[in-house]
Amino acid sequence: MITEKIKMDVFRAVENLKDEMVNSLADIIQIPSIDPYIDPDLKAERIGGETQVNKCLKIVMESFGLQTDLWEEEEGRANLVGVCKGSGGGRSLLFNGHIDIVAPGPLELWNIADPYSGKVINGKIYGRGAVDMKGGVVAAIYALKALLKAGYQPKGDVLVEAVPGEEMMQHEIGTSATVKRGHRADAGIVVEASAPPYRLAIITASPGVLFLKIKIKGKAAHSTLRDEVIRAGGRGSAVAVSAVDKAMIIYNGLIKLEEEWGQTKSHPAFSRPGHFTICPTSFAGGLGGIFFIPEECTLTYVIIHAPQETKEQVIKEIETHVHNLSQTDSWLRDNPPEFDWWGGWWWPPYDVPKDSPICRAAAIAYESVLNEPAKYNGFTAVDDATFLNQAGIPTITMGPGSIEIAHTANEFIEIEDLVDAAKIYALTIVEWCGI
Repeated sequence: MITEKIKMDVFRAVENLKDEMVNSLADIIQIPSIDPYIDPDLKAERIGGETQVNKCLKIVMESFGLQTDLWEEEEGRANLVGVCKGSGGGRSLLFNGHIDIVAPGPLELWNIADPYSGKVINGKIYGRGAVDMKGGVVAAIYALKALLKAGYQPKGDVLVEAVPGEEMMQHEIGTSATVKRGHRADAGIVVEASAPPYRLAIITASPGVLFLKIKIKGKAAHSTLRDEVIRAGGRGSAVAVSAVDKAMIIYNGLIKLEEEWGQTKSHPAFSRPGHFTICPTSFAGGLGGIFFIPEECTLTYVIIHAPQETKEQVIKEIETHVHNLSQTDSWLRDNPPEFDWWGGWWWPPYDVPKDSPICRAAAIAYESVLNEPAKYNGFTAVDDATFLNQAGIPTITMGPGSIEIAHTANEFIEIEDLVDAAKIYALTIVEWCGI
């Protein structure tokens, strides 16, 4: 239970550690920990950054008495779990965040601070990974340190996990590997940035994600024969069929289905309608040369679907829709599009009831710090809370900063967000684990 004395003691301890927390975040921003699988050509030179970050965090954790477990599932890509053993009789809680980052992109766009500077300007810490999501990891570590410095020992175990591989969807070497190694708790919080629309919102659900490639076949010929293909009186498909033209039928039809999703698909955790989408990400055709009527065209999609839907339901709906579109065209009817669902890959959704015990504990802490009713939302993106929930650990997402800043030039996190997150995490420990 959070008393006024506990609250003020924790606030004071977090404020006293603010400069140290900022410096620790700057230290690990200065270590490039780009996920080595983002660009296979640069993999060899990028391996090792994740381990370096976690070696740095291991020193921080051990400096205030945490037991640590540092190991590599893949060379140069270490996991780190810090454990504060409880005094007994309380529920356990884990905090989880990834320390791999995406590449900074064109350096000329970083016109405020260098991507690996960790520079502080006007209350913001700049650098790649500041908000996604080294900031959240550091806030969780210092939440626990502040609680202990204030003289409060949790009754239940508290774990802080810093994992690699999230940016390239490699939960098997990161978050899922921590579970396999035996690091479990009664509940979890993934410290990914949870704005917008609400600052430090409690995220109770995320969508599922599927990748789709659709291949449409045509019939090649010289491009000067297009009049035979499209004009009345021409010989049509006996001469050629433009795969690009046929792909447009599928493209436009899926745009209409996406519009329909915006009206018909919803979920209580998402504050606005229309979040679930069929996003076209590439349209490639005519690669044989400029003087060819294209023989093949490929469309790729990222599909963001509602938490209550299964992978099988979504695949069936989209394939049925494309099949029905194909029936309206004589060529596509006889030469149906081919589907490639990326080998069956799927990032499943998660959905934690708003009235679940971990949500209630986080809400009490949120209200104690921000002096307003707790805000809830569905997550814009996806994160490793999915795999903790799948492992039987009820897990929400709640973290400092805005996901809209992630992966951008001049990425930053507000120091105020970092401090408030640490306070909320510390009081969540009090409420959940007991002291």
